[in-house]
Amino acid sequence: MNSREYRQWRQRRRATWIEANRTRGHPDTEAEHLIEFARTWAPYGGAAEEEILVHFGMTTSRFIERLWQVIPESNCAQNEIRNLANAYPHQRTGDLER
Repeated sequence: MNSREYRQWRQRRRATWIEANRTRGHPDTEAEHLIEFARTWAPYGGAAEEEILVHFGMTTSRFIERLWQVIPESNCAQNEIRNLANAYPHQRTGDLER
């Protein structure tokens, strides 16, 4: 193994170690998956209803409701929460009654 191959091997090994030991965004893996999905689609204005149905088996309104249930327990940064709020506006129960 030459020095270049060794360096590449070491970089791959380090990347694997980092991924295996990274801190999770949320203690619940389902919630983490939900947040990651929402984060991925946020720059595009949120996920399409079909995508949400295929991935989670729920309506868009239920997805948004569930997302905002798990956000407070996550370690999302404030700017991430703002991005999610822009893509997935949270309707409180008072807003629905009007």
